[in-house]
Amino acid sequence: MTRRVYSGLAQANRRLTPPRFTGLVRERRRRLWALVSPASLVRGLRKGPARHRNPSHIVRGELLRSQLIAALLLAAVAAGSAATGATPAPALAAAGRLGAFPAGAPPTPAGGFPGPYRHGPAAPFRAGAAVTDFTPPVHGRAPGGDPADCDHTGRFTGPRQFAFEEPYVDLKGDGHYDPGDPYVDCNGNGRWDGNLLGGGASTPRFYDRVADPVTARAVVISNGRRTIAVEVLDQEGVFNVYQQAIREKVRADGYRLSNIFISATHDESAPDSLGLGGVTATTSGVNDYWLRYMIDRSARAIERAYRSMRPTHIRYTEVLEPRNVRQCWSSYPFVDDQHIPVLQAVDDRGRTIATLASVSQHVETLGFNGGTPELNAERLWVSSDWVHFFRSSLERQLGGVGIEMAGAVGSVESPEVYSTAISRTPQRYLLVDHSGGCRTLFDVDGQQDAAGTLHVPLGYSGETRAFGEQVAGRVIQALGSGAYRNSSSNTIWGQRTNVCVPLDNALFAFGAALGVFAHRPGYNADCSQAFPVQPDGATSGQALESQVAAFEIGDGEFLSLPGEVFPFTYLRGFLGPADMPNSSAPLPPWLIPRMDAPFRFIDGLAEDMLGYIFPLGNAVGIPTPSMPNPSSTDRFGCEHSDDSESISGHAADIIGEALVPLLGRHGGAPERIVTGRYVLGDGTLSRDPLGGPELKCSTDTKFQAALIPARAVELASGRVVKPRYWMSLSGLPQVAPDRDTRGYFDQRGRRVWLDVFPERSPPRPRNA
Repeated sequence: MTRRVYSGLAQANRRLTPPRFTGLVRERRRRLWALVSPASLVRGLRKGPARHRNPSHIVRGELLRSQLIAALLLAAVAAGSAATGATPAPALAAAGRLGAFPAGAPPTPAGGFPGPYRHGPAAPFRAGAAVTDFTPPVHGRAPGGDPADCDHTGRFTGPRQFAFEEPYVDLKGDGHYDPGDPYVDCNGNGRWDGNLLGGGASTPRFYDRVADPVTARAVVISNGRRTIAVEVLDQEGVFNVYQQAIREKVRADGYRLSNIFISATHDESAPDSLGLGGVTATTSGVNDYWLRYMIDRSARAIERAYRSMRPTHIRYTEVLEPRNVRQCWSSYPFVDDQHIPVLQAVDDRGRTIATLASVSQHVETLGFNGGTPELNAERLWVSSDWVHFFRSSLERQLGGVGIEMAGAVGSVESPEVYSTAISRTPQRYLLVDHSGGCRTLFDVDGQQDAAGTLHVPLGYSGETRAFGEQVAGRVIQALGSGAYRNSSSNTIWGQRTNVCVPLDNALFAFGAALGVFAHRPGYNADCSQAFPVQPDGATSGQALESQVAAFEIGDGEFLSLPGEVFPFTYLRGFLGPADMPNSSAPLPPWLIPRMDAPFRFIDGLAEDMLGYIFPLGNAVGIPTPSMPNPSSTDRFGCEHSDDSESISGHAADIIGEALVPLLGRHGGAPERIVTGRYVLGDGTLSRDPLGGPELKCSTDTKFQAALIPARAVELASGRVVKPRYWMSLSGLPQVAPDRDTRGYFDQRGRRVWLDVFPERSPPRPRNA
């Protein structure tokens, strides 16, 4: 989301220590040789500690440690568990019946969808997909004429490269409208409607070139009883009033669907529909002419997809982000989601209809780049950013329509892309110069990593392209190699519900009163009464009415969350109360264990746009009437650049509590959640299965990786459990724990989610 806020001011927004293998190898070489024999593993172990300065060698050392643990676990599985007396076959078969993974298939070492792959029976569906382009046309080529061409005097001669720009006089001669320039207010909304981008830096940004189209992409899926549409728009966010206008247009055109679920990619190089990119901090950037165009074209994509439906089956898989990207955050806590769940619809002739993937990364590389003439110019381009290259790659290699769905993107900024692999294990807190800001936990061999030396150069043809194509490559490889499972169920359900969220952010309330958010109404405190929106967009109120939703398509289940949700909010992590800026606040409900499908998607920026969504204990710097200019730095010295763009610190609780009963009505009882700690290889207990502490900024700045990661779990009762497999944050099995681990599979193949947040009370004596 744009770092711009409204008070008339713009508010600024372990090194990897190589694993010490030598002693470990000396002690365990004979035992390991008896358990496993792959020549590549043995050769790697004989290398001893990684001393090379090349990042690929550092990561090789980390991989060897993971391979060692994975080999030991797999050997234990193959031999049966001496502790439990259980043999692996029944447990694997049980896991297959429960939909965790195919019976008899081992999990992958680093998460993702496990293999070898038994596709299974394919349930019947009908599906269609379509794309419509809502890129602003060039001036004079608007379909049906341009309603902004309303100067009948010929005196307003300012350059207008694109349609939907109101006439003006360019007093400064700089080629675009400036505050104070005379203009014709054709629609009477009290502002100049023109070519303004949303998001990014250095607002206002007057777009002057189209690098690639911004689009609406829809897939419509039916099981014969219910038909739903899933649509994603190239927008920074889409308010619920615009989403409802799209649904109403589809219905008015005679199409009857059970439900329509709409979200945004969080594209910060698309025309502004939120209003945050205005020519001044107190003026809306929404172009009402283009907005109607976007709504009409978005409805048309759903209608075209509906008309193109044909017999289909659905495939699911999950991949991990490439190893050569280094995650960046703009705010604490430093938790991300590397997992990319994927839905693919394929017709009876094997032709792809649509491929949809949820990626938990910001879409902002162009909007925040700068510093050279080339990068400054790209900041003014209309583009779908790296998502363009992602979708184009999918479509070129797989066919059909490519769709990128935003996942849990809150604070998860566009990552740096390197030519070699980066460690997935945290090392130390680093503040790195990168577009959009970059607080990271991952060193790169201790060197100054200037763009174009160790990592891919910035820019549309550099890092933007590289990230999009490389992420797509993981999806293409998985689907192309058969690493997927057919949906054995053709269940379809979907439901949304209203939520009322207090408008605690004083700057947002101020912006609403000035008409910044254009067509979005305010409400009274309990959302029982809407306050009318004036012609200039002004409204008032103490709350906003919003929506949340969930839906299921066969073996995939989706959570629709109305904003930029921090991954920690509903995916959890390894933090405890002492790691939170406000240690007394509880966490919102843990939603993922309440889903029941094998493949689980976060649909971010869906149903609405409420800004950032994070736990109340992490709320720092939200301006309120009583504290309009709070500090954005927490007690750990961590900057919370994003919190000033949250409607309320209570939003996560309100959203979570609304989704709990909705999921319960369709998924039944939640999966088991237990409290406890991970037991590291040396027997110590830890919230984090890889070591600790959880990294911050001015304190806890270096991560001490455990020589051997977690090998067991100790429950609150004191009982120690040895998992059959570890479990990722999306509920899929893992051989070895990593930064995405959130629990384990028990000996019967059932998911058990481990809640490490609560403080531990002393366990009962073991002999009691």
